Amino acid sequence: MKEGFEAYLKSRQYSNRTIATYLVSLGRYLEWLERENMEVEQITYNDLLLYMKHYGKSISQRGLAGYMLAVKHFYNHLRREKKVTTNPAEDIQVKGVKRKILYHILAPHELHQLYNAYPDQSISEKRKKVMLGLMGYQGLKTEELKKLEVKDVKLREGTIAVPGGRRSNGRTMTLEPHQIMDMYDYVLQVRPELLKRISQTTDNLLVIPKDNGYISNLVTELMKKLKEINSNVLNPNQIRASVITKWIKMYNLREVQYLAGHRYISSTEWYLENDLEGLQEEINQYHPLG
Repeated sequence: MKEGFEAYLKSRQYSNRTIATYLVSLGRYLEWLERENMEVEQITYNDLLLYMKHYGKSISQRGLAGYMLAVKHFYNHLRREKKVTTNPAEDIQVKGVKRKILYHILAPHELHQLYNAYPDQSISEKRKKVMLGLMGYQGLKTEELKKLEVKDVKLREGTIAVPGGRRSNGRTMTLEPHQIMDMYDYVLQVRPELLKRISQTTDNLLVIPKDNGYISNLVTELMKKLKEINSNVLNPNQIRASVITKWIKMYNLREVQYLAGHRYISSTEWYLENDLEGLQEEINQYHPLG
């Protein structure tokens, strides 16, 4: 039974560490079933409450939540194998566990408003607006912005190829129609002017002046301006989380995994399992934003 569950977890692309943890938790669950003379396929919601009561005396609430998450995945596996028709752990929640607060999630219209409101009068501003578009529409991370080259942009097709890295997969993403015009202007006019000013050549899409040699510096300047436009803006990770949250409401998990460049589906599921929209009440309670 463990072998089948392990194969299921591997098919879901969980990390070896996560798989090992889930298998240990499953072992404890199966041992309890044997002691109680219960069958896996016959377990009900109330039976699982007894299981929680048994282990709840000896481990923390967070540890118990981990046990139950493994049980939930186990029954999802059995349901896929058609050995059960329902998941008795589906609606179980362990009380007293403070879920990790991510960020105030910016709604799609807020991301769009940030882009529209960002100034684009100077050459420097136009470059940062291109960066903002790639962060706010394609969800790119700072290290991905750094790797982009001019050849990755296909203006005629309206796409951009995002290179993969040690912790992320490459993918081809569609540019927004209004984003294409700014990208077109940047590639054909702004970027050549920037290269001329710094007297150097590079294949990088985002040209960085010698006196500001790290793209993270440009991102920091960008965030400062965005906070003036919308005080709820925190950092680049918040923007990326907002984009992924939007995708989760639009596409299936495999599609979101591709768009986000996640190596493992578990990385994508993390956004779903933490229920970012449902965290808003906790965010207001623990991290009120003035």
